This record gives sequence, structure tokens and C-alpha cells, in this order.
Amino acid sequence: MKPRILLLLSPLCLLLLAAVCSAAVRTVDNAHPTHWERGPRAAPELLLTLRVALTPRKSDAQLAELVAAVADPASPLYGQHLTSSAQLRTHFAPSDASLRSFQQVVQDAQVLRAEPADAVQDLWRLELAVATAERLFDTEMFHFTHRQHSGLSVVRPEESYSIPQELEGVVAYVDGLESFPTEMQARFMQGGAADEKDPFAVKQQPFANDFIVGSSGATPAVIREQYDIPERLTINSSAYGVAEESAPTDQVDRYKLVVGTFLHEFYDEMDLSQFLRTIDEQHQAFKMPKATGPCTTHGPTGEASLDVQVTAGLTAHETGDASTIEMLCYTQLRDETRGYAADNQEPFLTFMQDVNAMQPPPAVVSISYTDDECSVPTAYAEAVNRELMKAALRGISIVVSAGDAGVRGSHLAEGFCRVPACSKFMTMFPASSPYVTAVGATTIATASAREANGKWKEAVTSTSQARALITSGGGFSDLYDMPEYQRKAVAPYLNFANTSGLSRFFRDTGRALPDIAAVGHAFPVVVNGEVGATDGTSVSAPVVASMITLLNRALPNLPPLGFLNPLLYRLYDVCPQVFVDITHGD
Repeated sequence: MKPRILLLLSPLCLLLLAAVCSAAVRTVDNAHPTHWERGPRAAPELLLTLRVALTPRKSDAQLAELVAAVADPASPLYGQHLTSSAQLRTHFAPSDASLRSFQQVVQDAQVLRAEPADAVQDLWRLELAVATAERLFDTEMFHFTHRQHSGLSVVRPEESYSIPQELEGVVAYVDGLESFPTEMQARFMQGGAADEKDPFAVKQQPFANDFIVGSSGATPAVIREQYDIPERLTINSSAYGVAEESAPTDQVDRYKLVVGTFLHEFYDEMDLSQFLRTIDEQHQAFKMPKATGPCTTHGPTGEASLDVQVTAGLTAHETGDASTIEMLCYTQLRDETRGYAADNQEPFLTFMQDVNAMQPPPAVVSISYTDDECSVPTAYAEAVNRELMKAALRGISIVVSAGDAGVRGSHLAEGFCRVPACSKFMTMFPASSPYVTAVGATTIATASAREANGKWKEAVTSTSQARALITSGGGFSDLYDMPEYQRKAVAPYLNFANTSGLSRFFRDTGRALPDIAAVGHAFPVVVNGEVGATDGTSVSAPVVASMITLLNRALPNLPPLGFLNPLLYRLYDVCPQVFVDITHGD
């Protein structure tokens, strides 16, 4: 009987063995049949460029502990940021065994070129033929054409691809196979204008006299008065109880502010000069911001013009020197010499890698662009999140706009996320990352009064108000859990949501946003010589980023403020009087 039992079990054992040894299959996101039409198989000799993110040697939980150690004011290591890429590599590089496995598989597959994207070696660029990619990832590559955007095509697997067995647990993400472009990306790739409902486009209109701050709008002077930003910066060399030995670890450029500009956004230095002279009333000679990438090669547009004018107006008002601002600009294709690929559309990962590779890195980064969180492939978001963790460990403050479409998310989410409008709270990425400071927008509303302290009363910016063009974004992440630093502050809202019935619309264990808010209504922006009133968290984010930059400059003997959230929430806990709780607005 025993031989018979063994014979009966053998097929089952083989099936189990095959299941264990098979490669891990991954689906391709955003491959909606209504949007993309499959064409012919890609030619075997067609060259592709992929980026492969490798799993770091330390777990995300271990990396989070490292960030908390240098960012939490209660930690004995507070402010002792990492000072080099070599130190980052200690934590983020793949294990030696994983790296050897990856390099061996790439060599055996005869990939034409494989090189690390930076010194950490956790992200690799691969150049390979379609035939090689199909063998390596056990898939078939096709040309796909977008049904609504004629002439737009990509090369992708149809539904899935497989990670080789030897690389399971080694490869975290394959940029260029993982997803199709979202609808927003597709529209910008095509080069068309944003439609009038696009929440990612800067909102602008002519001025009218019903703005409480007057016909000039929420100018830099109004913002300085509202937030006690001094006309002349006072440098304070006191250590304020922070260990002096932590100061030498400051390797970031505390004077430097980097602003990310994506998706065919450009600015004009003539517009900036006009803004500084006529709106900010600067009369000294100006030093222009540093432009990296095609920042000024085309006609000016609203978003880039807004970012550079807010930051220059607030950080260079006293000196006229805006050269410490670096505009890091990307068109819809990061590399025009090659075809469409995932890393050639979505800018966040490339942008954060470029920031982390800077020598020295900036003290503050401002990002006014977001995607619906539900539209971002999870593995891609995790790759970006690890870059944000690197920045936090280096002492870089990342400030991100929270979005301009309230908690409903953009109208685009209904298409590429298949979520009915207003059926749940929708958050924006990368604002939803627990390693950035998400900024909401307020307004100094018509007929508002001064507070007892002489400041204008602020309310949440909402389209329910007269002449407001956006509703400030926020909500709870479906991707990231609520970090410990914000649990106490968020608890009262969760209690309210439970009693009011709102809790069914969001994941109450998710990361909550925004973290902070600033004026985001009626900021005057010059675009192509014309002045318009601008609304958006795209105003608020660079306002906050500029304030953090000024604080870093004013305290040269202290470490840079770095990752802000643990400090902000601890301040709210022990010194709530330093905050103004925004309780008005719809």
C-alpha cells in the first residue's frame, strides 16, 4: 500500500512544488480596456529603459525608527541627521546577497546596460531589448494606443508580468512595466491643455474689489503681516538647549530652497521681475533663482510662475537675492531621447532621487503637484516614500500641497480609480506620505474681521465661498497608516466622525492630512505680463516652505528643522497657543 500512497501523493507534491517555485505574478495597473487599445506585439529588437527598485536591507519599520530618532524632539538623537550618501547606503542599500542575485540575473539575461541610479544602489537603470524583457519577466510586450488621445502610445505588458524566482523579495518595483499612464499623465503626455475642471491646474481670475485685503490680493506684504514674517531677518546664534555637538552634523545647505516644477510648466524672469518690483515693492537689483532643466524655455504658465514668485517674494524680500532658490524643472518626458516609459511620465521618484543626490542637499523642498492616491501604483508609491525617508534622515523638510478638490479627490479619480464621486474621502499623493508636511489652504474671506491679536480671521478655502476657486484638500490615506506623532491631535476628529456618521467615508487608521495650513486665496501672480488672483494649496505650500527656509537661516548654529511633523505635533501638544485652529469654512 505504501508505494501506491506515494504514487498518489506524487502529483500533489509536484503541484505544491511548482506553486512554491513559480515566479511571483504582478498585475499591471491602469490598463483599462476603455482607455487603451492593444496594437501589435512590440518588435523584439525595440529598446526599453526600465528602472528597478530593490528592497532595502532594513525593513520599513526599522527605517521609520531611524527617522523618528532624528526628527522627534524628545529623542536624544534629535537633529543628528545623516551627513552622506554612504550613511544612507548603510540603511537603504539591498543586502549583499540580494545585490549579487540581482546582478547575476541581469548578467545571465544579457541586459545591454545595468547601472545604479545613485550611490545608494537601491535603484537601477536597465537598458534592454523587448525580447530580453519578455524572457526575463515572463511576459509579452505590446504597443498600446490611447483611445481618446490619438498619437499617444506606450509599450507595456497586457495584464501581468512575473518577477524571476531568484529575485522574489529582492525586486520591489519595476518602473516601466508596473502601470499604464493615468488619465492626467496621458493628457500631459499628449501636450494638450488642461481642461477647465482639472484640479491640478493653477486657478486664476481677474481681481475684484471684494477681496478683504484690497484689490492687490494676498500679497507677500499681507502674508508677512499675517504670519509675523520680519521685513529684515534677525540671525540668532543661541543653541536653545539643543546639544551643540549636533550642529556639526548639519550638512544640508540651510539657505537653499528647491522647488519642483513638472508637466510642461514654465516661468519667465521678466514676469518675476515685474512681480518683485510692482507687487512686492522691491527696488534693489535682483539675483534670479537658479534654473535646472527647461524652466524658462517656453512661454510662462501659471503654476511655475506662482511657485517662483511666492518663494522669491518671501525669501528674498530683504536682500533681492533669489539665487538660493533652485527651480528643478521637468517636462512631460524626463528624457527626450527615448520613448515613453513610466519613469518618463511620473516625476516624483526622479525628482526625489535628484534632490537626494544633490551635494549639498537643500534644507527645504516645495512640491505643489499631487496625484489622486488611488491612481498611484502601490509599489511606486513605496519607492517614492523611501526617497522621502532618505530626505528626512538627511534633515530636509519636504512641503507638499494637500490638493485643491476637497475630500472628494479630483474628478479624474472616477475614471482611473473607478470610485464614484463623493462615495469616500480621497487623498492626494505624495501629500499622504507620513514623511512630508501636507499643507492646506485658507482664505482671508470677504467681510472677515480682525482677531484680537490684529490678524485677519482665516477660514478654509472652499468653492462654497464667493469667488473662491478651489476647496482645500485633505482626508485619510488608504495607503499609509496613521503615524504615532499625529494620533493624539487627530483623536477628537475621529470621535466627531464616529458620532456624526462620517467615519464610514474613510479609513480611520489612515494617515490624516493636511498637517498645517496657510493662505491660499487671492495671491497675485504675473503670467506673461498680466496679473491675476490665484487660489490653491499651490500657494500655501511654497508659503510654508519659504517660512521654514527663513527659520533655518535665522538659526545658523542649530541643525536644520528637517522633517517637520514630529516637531509640529509635539508643539501642538505642549504649546497649542502657538497655533491658530482653523474652525471656519465649509
